[in-house]
Amino acid sequence: MHDIHRPTKTDALSLLNAANLPTSDLTEAHMDYFWAVKEQQEIIAVIGLEPFSPYGLLRSLVVRPNKRNQNIGTRLVRHVENMARQMDIRELYLFTSTAQEFFEKFDYNTVLRHTAPDAIRQTTEFALLRPNNAVLMKKDLR
Repeated sequence: MHDIHRPTKTDALSLLNAANLPTSDLTEAHMDYFWAVKEQQEIIAVIGLEPFSPYGLLRSLVVRPNKRNQNIGTRLVRHVENMARQMDIRELYLFTSTAQEFFEKFDYNTVLRHTAPDAIRQTTEFALLRPNNAVLMKKDLR
């Protein structure tokens, strides 16, 4: 079983960039809300959260292709949801262009962009980084 820990910005960016996920807005402060899994000193998965209590934006879930289907992504999603609950986040949002079915397994539902709360709509990812073909999904954490 792999331990979940905080990645360095360099480690997180390396994996996120390899997966072509948005990183231009990520700062060192964002790393306080990113978690990763390492195997033999190599980062194999990462996930992030942008908290805007009572809302949150799940960011950048990626698992190395050769490590998929081992429940690593599932463990990271559950971890972020638990951390969000501890921060009194009641609604968790995410964008995806490729993993809609994966997130539906966790009870995320597709929502229209205009229904997102202002805190989510004002994020750089919402406003600038995600193309219009990305699906916005939401989960009620209550």
